[in-house]
Amino acid sequence: MKKDPIRLVQISDIHLFADKQKALLGVKTYDSFLAVLDHVKSCTKQPDHIILSGDLSQDYTKDSYTHLIQLLTNLPQTVYFVPGNHDQPELISSFFPQKNISKLKQIILEDWQLILLNSQKPNRVSGYFAEEELNFLEKCLKEYPNHRSIIIFHHHPVSVGSQWLEKLGVTNADVFWSLLRNFSNVHTIFFGHIHQEHEGSKQNIKYYSVPSTCIQFKINSDHFSLENLPQGYRWIDLYPDGQLKTGVIRLDHYIGEFQKEAKGY
Repeated sequence: MKKDPIRLVQISDIHLFADKQKALLGVKTYDSFLAVLDHVKSCTKQPDHIILSGDLSQDYTKDSYTHLIQLLTNLPQTVYFVPGNHDQPELISSFFPQKNISKLKQIILEDWQLILLNSQKPNRVSGYFAEEELNFLEKCLKEYPNHRSIIIFHHHPVSVGSQWLEKLGVTNADVFWSLLRNFSNVHTIFFGHIHQEHEGSKQNIKYYSVPSTCIQFKINSDHFSLENLPQGYRWIDLYPDGQLKTGVIRLDHYIGEFQKEAKGY
């Protein structure tokens, strides 16, 4: 009997505030995140696991994480997460794990493994892989050489075609890619941070980004600019034979008021 694929859902760049009514450039981030979760819950094929790829909070507050917990702990799936540049590591550590929200950073799923990395650089918008993160990645890849490895983190490790985003990715990405050259079991990389859909390949490894649950950055823009596209998330299907299929699902309309002239936040 043919086995069904393992389905993951990647949700990113939620940017919750302590105040549920507060908006980020015209979008009430609590409402837009709730709409994305409702869409996930309405799908015929339900995910087995949900991954949050950073920027869970916008204002670094305890209440913002409390709102997140209240929305996620009612889900039947296990939820995993990595921090983004807007997150507060100490607060996250004090809140999680909780019920179905796990702090695990290495997840074994049959012949696949998920490796979740922290790309946050303290007090910086850009990202960086600390030595302990790279050591952890290497350990995981060595530990399960026959498992197809999926690596998930927040910041982009490649150029994404927008000049203003170039310096805001992983600043030591060269070290990361150099490490990966030593392993043949790295299958795919997923990241957030850029608030847009993007994909490519490097060193024969596919990589993908995901839209935000709130504002969307304009693709291939030299300067900060928003795109009038609905909020979204990514589904990822992992097959027993090594296939990986993925795609982006967007809501049927933009949640909030689109601010065409926004210059940053």
